[in-house]
Amino acid sequence: MIYIQRKKKVFGFINTAIIALLFAACGGNADNKTDGKDNAGKDENSAQTKTPISDIAFIKVDSVIQNYDMYHDLKAEFEKEAKKLEAEFDIKVKAFENDYKKHMEKREKMLLTRSQEQEEEAQLMMRQQELRDKIAPKLQADLTEKQNVFTNTVIDAVMKYINKYNEEKKYALILNGSAVLTGHPSMDITSEVLKGLNQEYIASKATK
Repeated sequence: MIYIQRKKKVFGFINTAIIALLFAACGGNADNKTDGKDNAGKDENSAQTKTPISDIAFIKVDSVIQNYDMYHDLKAEFEKEAKKLEAEFDIKVKAFENDYKKHMEKREKMLLTRSQEQEEEAQLMMRQQELRDKIAPKLQADLTEKQNVFTNTVIDAVMKYINKYNEEKKYALILNGSAVLTGHPSMDITSEVLKGLNQEYIASKATK
């Protein structure tokens, strides 16, 4: 018999834990010596120039994104659009359910001829299949596409700002803090980057 399962909520939100920002621009070359070994038996050819700690920084990307004003604005827009699309889908489902209920009532009261019953049931089955196989998947695809645009817009803005930020700071290495087990507080530039991002975003909104 005809049956339709109500669509579950289909929209989700950006998972910032999977965002990886890793910048590597190591300066200096290794000093290759040809004197052989010293008195302690150490191979001087293995000596390498190390990047000073002061040239390394890290950013807690999850924290930056979750406190970024653009993220919250775009998230709110996405939620609004998702709820609108889901409401439109629910209207179609409820219309189907009402028509199915009416069909069953007429059938129970024997208000339909055999041919009328078969015709209505065939139409209801076609509508059910369309909801299940066309409309619901399209809704899911539309929301996924919108979420991808939302996610990529935030990531692109963060990446552009960090690149611009480092044109002045000139760090040799900026790491994603989620991959750093421990580090000196002076290497954590999360708050500074977040502050600059929000200031830039607020200024861009004011000019629109």
